[in-house]
Amino acid sequence: MHFTRIEPTEHYLSHHAHEVPWSEVVAVIFATKNSRKKGGKYEIKDGCYVLFEIRHRTLYVINAKR
Repeated sequence: MHFTRIEPTEHYLSHHAHEVPWSEVVAVIFATKNSRKKGGKYEIKDGCYVLFEIRHRTLYVINAKR
């Protein structure tokens, strides 16, 4: 999995940013080595749940929950 940028989606910003702050989401992404593929997206279940996809070498965070 290769990406050069991490960006939040509008869905994350409007529905999930208040529950899991952006700094925590980025820390979870970099700390986790085992993300699971779920269709065309990836998920991390390590302390909190993060759903993301990679398009054009940019990682887009879709969802984050505790």
